[in-house]
Amino acid sequence: MKWQERLERYRDGESPEAEALDVEGLLEDPEYRDYDASLAALSASAREAMPRAAIADAQLPAFVAGIREGVETPERGHRGFWALASLSSAAMIVALSVFSVIMLKSQDAVHSTVEAAETAIEGAEIDTYTDEEDGTAVVWVSDTGSDTW
Repeated sequence: MKWQERLERYRDGESPEAEALDVEGLLEDPEYRDYDASLAALSASAREAMPRAAIADAQLPAFVAGIREGVETPERGHRGFWALASLSSAAMIVALSVFSVIMLKSQDAVHSTVEAAETAIEGAEIDTYTDEEDGTAVVWVSDTGSDTW
């Protein structure tokens, strides 16, 4: 790093302690001291040229009111939208589930009937009927000595 950069960092207060000690040793040389003096003059003139923002007494109430409004008024967000959307979706799913369970439970069972039945067992008889309680179709195969399904 050039000595000018080290001196500028020292003048701005940005140099580490070890480098600051090294720069202080450089300031014993007249060339470095002149450069440091010109940096100090440049810095002072830049500070004087900067506009100073000041609040007059008449502006203070409006200034404080603006700060108070920014602090006290919370920013509106869309956080409630997503909560409402998820709650509505969950309620819709529950409602559809309950509705489908109730509607399926109340429907009558579909009754089936047997139109034709035959067997390859010799001497067996076939009897078909529908149970009146639950609508189940029943097929009985009767052999000469025992009943089997």
